[in-house]
Amino acid sequence: MNIQHMRKIDLYAGGIICLILEIWERVKRIFFRNPPLIEQPHKVLVTKYLGMGSILLATPMLRGLRAKYPQSRIVFLTFDSNARFAEQIPLIDEVLSIRTSSFPSFAGDLLRNIHKIRRERYDVLFDLEFFPRFSTIVSYLSGAKVRVGYYLPKLWRGDLLTHQIHFNPHKHVTEVLSAQLEPFGIKVADFTLTPPRLKEDKAQKVGLLLKGRGVKEDESLIAVNVNASDLSMERRWPKESFVELIKYIAENKIGVRIALVGSKGEAEYVKGVYDTLPEGVRERVINLAGSLDIEEFIALLKKSALFITNDSGPLHIASALGIP
Repeated sequence: MNIQHMRKIDLYAGGIICLILEIWERVKRIFFRNPPLIEQPHKVLVTKYLGMGSILLATPMLRGLRAKYPQSRIVFLTFDSNARFAEQIPLIDEVLSIRTSSFPSFAGDLLRNIHKIRRERYDVLFDLEFFPRFSTIVSYLSGAKVRVGYYLPKLWRGDLLTHQIHFNPHKHVTEVLSAQLEPFGIKVADFTLTPPRLKEDKAQKVGLLLKGRGVKEDESLIAVNVNASDLSMERRWPKESFVELIKYIAENKIGVRIALVGSKGEAEYVKGVYDTLPEGVRERVINLAGSLDIEEFIALLKKSALFITNDSGPLHIASALGIP
C-alpha cells in the first residue's frame, strides 16, 4: 500500500471505527473513571508510524522519559519501513513493526501486535502521530492504562485518549513531541538529537566500498540525496537543479568526490540523475542508491564532509551526527 491509499483508508474507515469506539468508551465511562497517572510506569509503549526523521526528532522526548524513569522499558511501534532505523536509537529497548507492503500483511501484523501489546499490559502509551486516526485506534485497543496523544480539532478522532495534549504548530517538532511528557511533570530543556548507533563493522564495510569505487583517503566526500519522502513529494528539488549543482561541485572543487544515495525504491530515479551528468562529471560521482542499508547509510554520512539533501529524514540523521 502506498501513502495515498493509506490516507484514504484512514480518512473513511478510520473515522467510522473511531465513532464506534467513542460510543463504547462513553458507555464505559458511565461506570468507570479515567485512571490517574501511573507514578512509576514500568512498561511504556511509544507509537510513531510515519517519518523516519520524526522518530529521530522524538529522541529529546525519549531522553526526558528515560531520565525520569530509568528503570522503565520503552517499546516503540512503527511501520516496517522505519523499524530498522528505530532499532539504532539507543533510547529504545524494543521495536515492534507493521508491514505495509499489502493489505493482508498489514492486517495480519496489526492484529498480532495488538494481541501482543494487550498481553503485555502497558502502563503508559504515547501516541506521537500527528494525523492518522489509525494511531488513535491502535492506542485505544492497546489496553494501556494511560494513553497520551494530541488534541486535533480539525481531525476528529473521538475522545479515546486519557490525556490529550495541545498540538502547537508554531513550535519546533522536538518541542511538540516533548510536550507529551507534561502530564508527568517532565520539562524537557535539551532539544539536541540523540544520534543513532554507528556500528564499527558497517563503517569498515562502507570504507572498503568507497575504496573499491576509487575514493582515495585524502579526498573529501560529499553525500547527495536527490530524493524526498512520498509524504511530501513537492519537497523534491528538480532533477535538473541537482545536475547543475553536482556539475558545479565536480568542476570547481578539487579533491572532492560525490556520492549519490537513496533507498532501493529510489534507485531508478537516482540513476536518472546520474545518467544525465556529463561524462567528465560522472567520473567524480559514485552512485550508491539502493546499495546501502540504513546502518551503512549512517556510516557513510559519518564519513562525509558535507551532506546535501531535500527536507527529509536523512537531514535529521546528518544533523544528529554533526555533519554539515
